[in-house]
Order: sequence, then structure tokens, then C-alpha cells
Amino acid sequence: MTSKPNFLMPTNVESPSVSPFWEGLKTGRFLAPRCRDCGEIFFPPRSHCPECLGDVFTWEALSGKGYLYSWTELFFAQPEFDLPFLLGLVDLAEGIGRIAARISGATPEELSIGMPLEIRISNSGDGLALYYVEPFRIL
Repeated sequence: MTSKPNFLMPTNVESPSVSPFWEGLKTGRFLAPRCRDCGEIFFPPRSHCPECLGDVFTWEALSGKGYLYSWTELFFAQPEFDLPFLLGLVDLAEGIGRIAARISGATPEELSIGMPLEIRISNSGDGLALYYVEPFRIL
């Protein structure tokens, strides 16, 4: 194992429209905004509702589950990363959006489109929590 952090610091942590998401990760919850005007829940967080352009939200915890939409194995990346690593596009189980996330706990041969994945949250060591995904295994 290396001492590399293996993540890039997000640039929108202090943005008012996204900061509740990052705060939720610190408490172990993957949150999405719900518009108070029309009730639309969506991801990724943004400053206005994609349905009605409202700008007042409540925040709801999602299941933390998703399905692999696509993936790639990266052999070239920023120096912060150990290479190679797997990067996936994951459809959220709630059907409200898609995330890009590092895939852990699987080899390329074990991945298949549509496979269930679980969002995991880890502390970055800088007072920030970040997420990644790994295969969902029923014990």
C-alpha cells in the first residue's frame, strides 16, 4: 500500500448548493436534495431544481446502492493516484441520477454492466469524507 491519498480534492465543498452533500458524507450519509416547491428529488446537487427551478431544498439520505452503467481501467492519471485503477459510472438505485466513482474490491474481470454496487464513504484525512463504490455482496 502506498501513502498516496488516491483521490482528488473536490473544488465545490464550500458551495452553498452542495455543502450539505459533503456534510452528509461526514456523517456517513449519501444525500440528495428534494425541492420544497415541486417535490423533485435529484442528483447531482445543484443550485436550482431541474424540474421547476426552485432553490429551496430538504436533503434526504439515499440507499447507497446502485448499478454499474459503464467503467474503465485508467493507466494514466494525476500523480495522486496509484495506477491502474477502476473508474465507474453508477446509476443510483433510486433512479434519480448517476455518479462517477472509483471502484474498489473488484478486478476488471469481475465487473459486468448492471451489477449491483454499494456506495462506501471514507474519511480523506483532511476533515473531508469522500465516496467510492464496491460490489454489493449478500452475506
